[in-house]
Amino acid sequence: MTTEDRFKQAVISTLAKRAANQCSNPDCGAITSGPSSTPLGSVNVGEAAHIYGANPGSARYDAGMASSDRSAISNAVWLCGNCHKLIDDDPLRYPAGLLFEWQRNHEQIISEQIGKAGFKLRQKYEARHLEEFGRLSYLAERLILEKDDFWEYRLTTEVLRFEMAPVLQRWSALKRGLYVKPSSKITQEEFIAWFLLRIGELTSISGAFSELINHEFARAWGEPGVPGNDMEIVATARLFSEMCQSALNWEETVRFVSVDEAFEEVRDLFIGTAGRIIEEAAKLPTFLSEIFTKDPVNGKYKLELVLSVPDGWNDEIQAALGRVRKNIL
Repeated sequence: MTTEDRFKQAVISTLAKRAANQCSNPDCGAITSGPSSTPLGSVNVGEAAHIYGANPGSARYDAGMASSDRSAISNAVWLCGNCHKLIDDDPLRYPAGLLFEWQRNHEQIISEQIGKAGFKLRQKYEARHLEEFGRLSYLAERLILEKDDFWEYRLTTEVLRFEMAPVLQRWSALKRGLYVKPSSKITQEEFIAWFLLRIGELTSISGAFSELINHEFARAWGEPGVPGNDMEIVATARLFSEMCQSALNWEETVRFVSVDEAFEEVRDLFIGTAGRIIEEAAKLPTFLSEIFTKDPVNGKYKLELVLSVPDGWNDEIQAALGRVRKNIL
């Protein structure tokens, strides 16, 4: 476990207090602190357990998760030592989602027991608020409800990671030829219109990515010192993921199309063009994760995403079109 992935003492102390020093396993509930054998001493048998494992090989470890998220209180559940060992020895029986439910349910029970004013109204509001987002990961839900340090950026990272995962997996499969789709036939007379349509779509996808990266995320995060808007953050991250899906759809369109032999060279030059956009887009959640792996200091962070065709691509397209015109005229 790296230093960054360990829970800090402040996190452990806060987690224990929020759990009232009781194990969060609903089948246990053991008290985890009490007096020791000495008059001024005390004993603690509780532990801050990682929901998503802290290091490779540990229970429920997620390689795509930021180190800063692994060590945050949003990834922690308070357990007695026995239950901590229980969940880590059998991660299939105790998946991350179940542990998030344990944590949330236990804190709700404790809040009711201490008679926290307005708790039931807060609980009702939170449930209604989460409904507005639709399907989210457990970690994203916890970030939205708790809004701890740097939550805006960590929420962005988590939603991007969650929403983009199927697209990235599908793109990887497409590159390796692991699936096929019905092929459409483009005739010689239709090809130029098809070609221009694909160019227009590619330009639109690149423009949307640029607008989201350069303006929309910053707007959702809010001005420095002003809290961000969780609804806008999730919506923007989903739009970003949708643009990745559009790029994937574009790739499928050019890969699963049948053209006359004279146009095959031009069609083949299209292959992989939108895929480059997907791969550049995937750098954004990684970039945000790296910033918040350690407590960031004030300053500016710059990420350059190259949403362009390879060097010389336009010349190759023009040369290929020239050969087409020579062959068909």
